[in-house]
Amino acid sequence: MRQHCEKTGILDTRQPPPTCRRCGECCRKGGPGLHHDDASLVVSGVLPASSLFTLRQGETVLDNVSGRLETLAAEMIRVRPGPDGRACPFFRDPGECLIHDQRPCECRALFCADTTALRAMYQKDRLARHDLAPRESPLGELLAVHEARCPAGEAIRLALAARGDADAGARLAEMLRFDAAFRELAVSRAGLSPDALELYFGRPVEIVVAPFRHGPLRRG
Repeated sequence: MRQHCEKTGILDTRQPPPTCRRCGECCRKGGPGLHHDDASLVVSGVLPASSLFTLRQGETVLDNVSGRLETLAAEMIRVRPGPDGRACPFFRDPGECLIHDQRPCECRALFCADTTALRAMYQKDRLARHDLAPRESPLGELLAVHEARCPAGEAIRLALAARGDADAGARLAEMLRFDAAFRELAVSRAGLSPDALELYFGRPVEIVVAPFRHGPLRRG
């Protein structure tokens, strides 16, 4: 942009700030991770529990920003993929967001042609499960018990070791049984909705370890 400033007489060559074209390209690549400022969207039901899942500390995941496989140093709550297995469930072709006026922080920060703002806030102030279920609450206590018995990082370590270690295989099998039974009891005894299981207890351990049972994932 070349614009003459009447006050200074100086030619202004600065570019205008980027604006979203609402092409939907970002939305097709997956839903956002949540941050503390997004908690109200969960509490109010704009983002229902059924639309969310937790990637737990120690899991190996594809990082949206770096494009590489990363081991999570801390958990993150994300909007789960839609029916196609990837796109944000709130996206509708050709470029409509069903919650655009109340979209999460990462969606507000992201501009596909310039990801500077997103990169600056991506790892900061991430929303965690205990922000939604305080540790002293009944659900928070269940969360803590499950995490102590079924840590994702340990499950992956056991899955890798189990290929040549019968004891590791037995320990992993016990963890898988506990995880499955715990989830059933959380629904039948604690009254938790099945749709909320992956938000509060993360993905089933069987799914977490599946890529590692025949060999580790390669990192980009």
